[in-house]
Amino acid sequence: MDTIQEITQRSGHRPPMQDAEFERLVHATRDRALAVARAYLDDWDEARDAVQEAYLRAYRKRGTFRGEASPDTWLLHILANHCRDRLRRRKVRRWLRLETAAEAEEAMLEQVPSDTPDPAAASENRAFRQALAAALGDLPARQREVFRLKALGGLTLAEVAAALGISVGATKSHFFRATRALQSSLAPWREES
Repeated sequence: MDTIQEITQRSGHRPPMQDAEFERLVHATRDRALAVARAYLDDWDEARDAVQEAYLRAYRKRGTFRGEASPDTWLLHILANHCRDRLRRRKVRRWLRLETAAEAEEAMLEQVPSDTPDPAAASENRAFRQALAAALGDLPARQREVFRLKALGGLTLAEVAAALGISVGATKSHFFRATRALQSSLAPWREES
């Protein structure tokens, strides 16, 4: 007589994730998950909340994990979807408050601390951050998402692809195009330095 484990292995599905396995997953992905959420949300507090909510969602759905991807990738996919949901809700709230995109961008940039005590250098840094934010905002949504996950979130191209549910080739293309567009948009800043 076959065991449940033998049957699930033959069927291509894995047994439900146990609590100890889930706990190891949380400890293994904690820093990376926070970096991904921060790359999406541009706010440490909101990123921490998003990671916590994604872990909770993953825990509740751990019985549905089929093992088609690694547990890390599965969790990052849940986190990416949750962050996108938060961004959509944020846009709705912003629209309801009639807050302009420029005001929101300015408020976000003012929260970024400057390490430069010199007022002229601080002004220059603020101007560069505004130019970078504008350049990122001009990118198509998918390119911006890939760039944030790869460059700001520290994920590999394969991890970005898995988190977004696209191919590695498409991920490479989006990242290349985003990088090229940002280099073009920020060319005046490179020439000054």
